[in-house]
Amino acid sequence: MADERFTRWQGQAIAQLSVAIALITGLSISSIAVGFSLLQDTTFTPLGLFKDMFVWSFPLLLLAAIASVLSVVSRLLDFRLTARMVRKNSNSDYTKPLTIFWISSEGYGRITWFLFWLACIAFLFGVILLFTSIGTTYANNFWPQPNP
Repeated sequence: MADERFTRWQGQAIAQLSVAIALITGLSISSIAVGFSLLQDTTFTPLGLFKDMFVWSFPLLLLAAIASVLSVVSRLLDFRLTARMVRKNSNSDYTKPLTIFWISSEGYGRITWFLFWLACIAFLFGVILLFTSIGTTYANNFWPQPNP
């Protein structure tokens, strides 16, 4: 009974991590697209610090997207090694190594979580920089200043 509950919750955790990674990847790429579309707009001219914020948002969002994709790859390698461990436990004649590129399943698990949190942090800061620069550049359009 306890094993069934653990297996069910483990499956849900795996599914939720997959959804979170997909969400970060999609939103990062969408944010980059928003930034590039603004570069084509001649009325969008951030100044000073806000221009720097706009520029720095791109590498952070790109880092988030790349880290997300790499975390998916490391998860797949982790699943592959876990399947090998199960086969080895059920069949003593199984001879494939329990490492891929000299890294064990536990190592890939750690890599996955590191890349996931890196993607989360890079996405958070990238979006904050991007939308702060957009908001301050277009602030007068949102809240027009009354003419005296």
